[in-house]
Amino acid sequence: MKKIGFFMMLSIVLILSACSGAGEGEFKGDPIGDSKGEAKGGKTTVVVSVMMKDRFLETAAREFENKHPDIHIDIKEYKASADSGEGGMMEAISLADVEKYVQSVTTQVISGKGADLILMNELPQDKFVAKKLLVNLNDLLSKDGSFDRNALYANILEASQDGAGLYAIPLSFSLSLFQGDAELLKKANISVDKNESWTWSQFKDVAKKLKQQGDSEKLINLAPTQLLFDFIEDHYAELVGQGKPNFDSDLFRNMMKEIKSMYDEGLLSDGLSFGDFNAAFQIANIFSPQQVMMIPKGLEFYQKPSASGKKNGAPFKSSYSLGINSKSDVQSEAWEFIKFLLSDDMQASPELFGIPMNRGVAEKKFGEALQKIENGTLETMAPKDTLPDGGTAKKRMTEIEKLISEVNVRVSSDMKVLTIAREEFDSYMSGQKSAEEVSKLIQNRVKTYLNE
Repeated sequence: MKKIGFFMMLSIVLILSACSGAGEGEFKGDPIGDSKGEAKGGKTTVVVSVMMKDRFLETAAREFENKHPDIHIDIKEYKASADSGEGGMMEAISLADVEKYVQSVTTQVISGKGADLILMNELPQDKFVAKKLLVNLNDLLSKDGSFDRNALYANILEASQDGAGLYAIPLSFSLSLFQGDAELLKKANISVDKNESWTWSQFKDVAKKLKQQGDSEKLINLAPTQLLFDFIEDHYAELVGQGKPNFDSDLFRNMMKEIKSMYDEGLLSDGLSFGDFNAAFQIANIFSPQQVMMIPKGLEFYQKPSASGKKNGAPFKSSYSLGINSKSDVQSEAWEFIKFLLSDDMQASPELFGIPMNRGVAEKKFGEALQKIENGTLETMAPKDTLPDGGTAKKRMTEIEKLISEVNVRVSSDMKVLTIAREEFDSYMSGQKSAEEVSKLIQNRVKTYLNE
């Protein structure tokens, strides 16, 4: 229970990794607060704050500078873990690494310093918005006649707003779904409508039936802590929205009790393993068209259970989400770089992690992945006989594209809030404290943090 959920950390690693810089523990180069907006060699400098550099952003910076020789893009990297030095691989990111990054960037921006452009993933965006630390990008979008807003997924753009303002714009995104063994369910004579929403209580009933029949070693390939994180992220607006914590509530306590009950009854595993298809269900975070095509035959995508069971569409999470510092002196240049990152050429880059925000580019990538399945040229380590046929792949592609068009819920989180919840949740799972005690402890700690 002391480790962050695998899929969350996998997301962070994949989003922020690839090319990583040298050194460890601090921002590389000059402190961000001293280099923001400065002229370098007669050029205007735009500082971009990230946890770790990656090939997509570094390539984009070089190409942007070629097109705009008067602007220099300075990507400032921060991470506490050092590279392993073996073939570019790196050590796993710890919660302490992420927390230190969040604390450092938040402190700098609140103090009136910080980068011009900020990668908002894992940062407390609601806190930034409440303190007016970010530019409302809707103002820039409405004034810029050179930018075609209609080229982007309109529903995801709208769901990315905080209230009526757009303070961070996603470059790409992923969908959060359930992946289920349809053949196993059919064999057990259990019906689950993959197009309908369902609650965790309904899932629990299905899991019990499967366990009674002994048809699966694992009912769900998901650890309790990861399920807690998933719940908080899916209900972040209700639990932390507008800086008013709501953990001391039946909503949160009931979910903790549901998790412990599923764990005690053997429906959840102690830990989770990547690519374990023996589980009846597991969370499937869809990051690319190719990934959709590589899901083995016999498996289907289902709506992920929720506490309420309300139909809100599949939740999405931004892979890259950029905001402009409201104190920046180079906001127009920062906006030009964002527009470049959303251009057809950059959105089509194979180095962009996630489903492109540019709708036309995304649809083209889905079509290319389908064609590779149909002609047998899709590059994958999975055995060929496990891949779906062309008809199944096309059906899946249609289903995912429909889900994307219906998305209206953004998965949000604050790593510090998740850390607090995990630390106190452990004492509940071990039986040391009650759900009521733990919910009040989390409530008080989160409230103190949000008021800092």
